[in-house]
This record gives sequence, structure tokens and C-alpha cells, in this order.
Amino acid sequence: MRDVSCKLLSTKIQEDSIGVQKEVVTEVEIPIIKVEEIYANEFYEANEQGFKPTLRLRISTLNYNNEKELIYMGVTYSIIRASEPYADEVVLICERKVKNV
Repeated sequence: MRDVSCKLLSTKIQEDSIGVQKEVVTEVEIPIIKVEEIYANEFYEANEQGFKPTLRLRISTLNYNNEKELIYMGVTYSIIRASEPYADEVVLICERKVKNV
């Protein structure tokens, strides 16, 4: 089963009234155009650099603002690379994030 949406995670540093800085994570749910398989050559090239790509999503360019993480089907992923094969779409190559890393 595939999910039809994912949540992009963005972090910002906010300062409270006494000057303490805290990291605030915001989630934005966006629709997914297509879930694709990781290409073999893409997997091996990423593996040489120490990455293990496990997810490839195609989303609209309008929804992506250079976020570094996303949640798909309850699992948090780090975005390794984003490319624009078309003017209105972005392909996100993601790696499953290990807890506490």
C-alpha cells in the first residue's frame, strides 16, 4: 500500500521572551505525485558516498522549499538529494533516518 501524501519537516530557531533559543519543527502535509523505485546506478553512487537511499518521491515544485527531512507512512526520512526533471516537479531521493542521529 502506498500513501498519497507526506509531511515535509522544516526547523526554525525561535527566541522566547527571555532570550532562550529553541528549535521549532513544523510539519506541512503535501500530496505525492508518484512513488518511484530507486535506480540501481543511483543507489550505488549514493552508497559510495555513505548514503543508503530507500525512497524516491515525485512532488510538485510549489510544495518544496529545500526541507531536509520528511515523514512518509509514519517513518522519518532524510532528503539526500532533490532534482527537477521537469519545471513543475521535484524528485526527492531519501534515506531512512536512524533514531537519535
